[in-house]
Amino acid sequence: MISETDVMQIIVYAGNAKSLAMNAIKEAKGGEIASAKKIFEESKQNLKVAHQHHTDILQKFASHPEEAANMFLTHAQDHMMAAITATDFTKEFIDLHEELQQLRILFKEDAKN
Repeated sequence: MISETDVMQIIVYAGNAKSLAMNAIKEAKGGEIASAKKIFEESKQNLKVAHQHHTDILQKFASHPEEAANMFLTHAQDHMMAAITATDFTKEFIDLHEELQQLRILFKEDAKN
């Protein structure tokens, strides 16, 4: 049987992953690339835990096909998908801000010469 606690774990860890991803983007935007990368890694770890809980629930459904899905589980899956999207974009934003930071340094050096 799938408990509310099982489902809640997805919501908690996916929510953490999304929040951390957004914080990583904020850090990158502020030029703190190393900090952004560290926060992003923490985000990915939270997403991994959420995904494991989701996999565990899917295995329970496979073992007990008579079990009905509910809106709470649907809500949890929505949180997880939002977190996956956020982490996917976060990687791109960090890379973009890192490249912009490097370009700014190059332009400053060129301006000095």
